[in-house]
Amino acid sequence: MGKNRSKYRLLARQIVDNKWFTVGIMFLIILNGLLIGVQTYDNAPDSIRIIQLSILFIFFLEIIIRWTGRRTTEEYVQDWWNWFDIFILVIGVIPEVADIILESSAEQKNIMSTLRILRVVQLTRSIRAIGELQLLIGVLIKSIRSLSYIAVLFLLIMYIYAIIGVTLFRNPDYQNSEHIKLTASNPDPYGDLGEAFFTLFRILTGEDWTDLRYNLLSNQEIKGSVPAASNGVITFYHVSWMIIAAYLLINLVIGAIVNNFQIVLEGQKEEEEAAKKKEKNGSDDGHDELRRHIKRPKV
Repeated sequence: MGKNRSKYRLLARQIVDNKWFTVGIMFLIILNGLLIGVQTYDNAPDSIRIIQLSILFIFFLEIIIRWTGRRTTEEYVQDWWNWFDIFILVIGVIPEVADIILESSAEQKNIMSTLRILRVVQLTRSIRAIGELQLLIGVLIKSIRSLSYIAVLFLLIMYIYAIIGVTLFRNPDYQNSEHIKLTASNPDPYGDLGEAFFTLFRILTGEDWTDLRYNLLSNQEIKGSVPAASNGVITFYHVSWMIIAAYLLINLVIGAIVNNFQIVLEGQKEEEEAAKKKEKNGSDDGHDELRRHIKRPKV
């Protein structure tokens, strides 16, 4: 029994290590993604669902093969990519199970439409199949700590600027302004703290941030339309935020990611060198043992 189990484990390991196994899984991931896109059309054929169920079953078999071909259970459990595969598989099964259980009422159809969106998550399985993507995800995870500190700094500065913006530039009579009409899509950019946050984010993206300045300059002509603020203050406020947010803070984010990318690459290189060295030492030990056996005198 143990011999058969070892035989199956070896066979499964050979399948997993085969590059065509990875290529085949990647092909199915891409095919599944294309089929999800085709299903967004009204005249999509019903046979697509059968193909998707077959692909989902193959993904299930893939997880079984990886589990069977594991070197040790501890190694399999500690590899978080295996947990990622299981999670994505469960996400893909939920819509199919719900489609069988739920009835075809109008309310249930709305629930099903929402659950079907989960199928798109299966596209993220391409990360497992491409080593470079795994490297990038590892860099992002390693960068979370440094990025969190940058985010705190960013929100602190943004909060300060938002308060300044509301205090200086809020228009108490924005709805009756002669220059700008108040609409749902055109609120007072500094009407409250929440809107000021969004305005600062808008400036960060470079979306018509100069228009915000020009509109405030125009409103200065209307006495009492906005709190007293000179044109120089208006200009300095918007330009300084653009420089701090769009250039300095964004470059801090890029620098943190690039630094961690270099650290991950060096760590990966050290692991590869250690593995090669270990393999070489094992090979040398085998040769030394062979030499000792040859030179051993006959009794």
